[in-house]
Amino acid sequence: MTSKSISLRYTDAGQGPPLVFLHGFPLNRKVWHRQIEALRSSYRVIAPDLRGLGDNEAQPGPTTMAQCAADLHTLLQQLATGRVVLIGHSMGGYVALAFVRQFPEMLRGLVLVSTKAGQDSAEAAAGRRAMAKKVEAEGVQAVVDAMAPKMLAADKQDARMIADVLGLMATSRPAGVIGALLGMAERPDSTALLVQLAVPTLVVTGADDTLIPPSESEALAGAIRNAQLKVLPHAGHLVAFEQPDEFNHVLKEWLRRADLASSDESN
Repeated sequence: MTSKSISLRYTDAGQGPPLVFLHGFPLNRKVWHRQIEALRSSYRVIAPDLRGLGDNEAQPGPTTMAQCAADLHTLLQQLATGRVVLIGHSMGGYVALAFVRQFPEMLRGLVLVSTKAGQDSAEAAAGRRAMAKKVEAEGVQAVVDAMAPKMLAADKQDARMIADVLGLMATSRPAGVIGALLGMAERPDSTALLVQLAVPTLVVTGADDTLIPPSESEALAGAIRNAQLKVLPHAGHLVAFEQPDEFNHVLKEWLRRADLASSDESN
């Protein structure tokens, strides 16, 4: 799919009610592979690479969350999905909230994973801009070195999983990483949007997440009407990747109880 001269790569598997998975930073759609395999027999599972990340091209300048949301809307229109359940992790959660702001009529349900609604503090935004300059000078390894130790629970000893996470991060292109860092630094506060959410919402986090601590997820769930909160033990920031079976079970049960496991008749 092409949006404003940006070529977007995506996975589209299975048939049924559409679920759309948005990955975090600095990752790509492959981080959702265990969800895609577990859900494709009952759902249409769509997982794009966000603008500038994964297999996508990057352009100079910030990659805003609003741009990513518009990219997603164009993709869903081309795929004729109708309304979707949107599942966003970390940066993907920022994009999901931007999508809610711009295209609320496209939403059936929302899942916010290890993310938050607030904008960066001045200090955090400055840190992202400083990291962008470091990536420009030193390459993507600067981000990998800074973030990789915080992606999984601190006591995680699974060498293969650690290697997989490093691989997902290290394949990112410098220009895409820089654009995402600058875009996240300037993203608006979405807190006021939460009270307006009128679709079923699930909030999931890992009990051992140090990048975006569980208190942020608790605040999200508390601000959204009738939201359900799940805190999964023995999981860090990459909760769905680290505890895929438990995450998939929680997601399937929530979809069933929220009456989102069947097709949307309004499509």
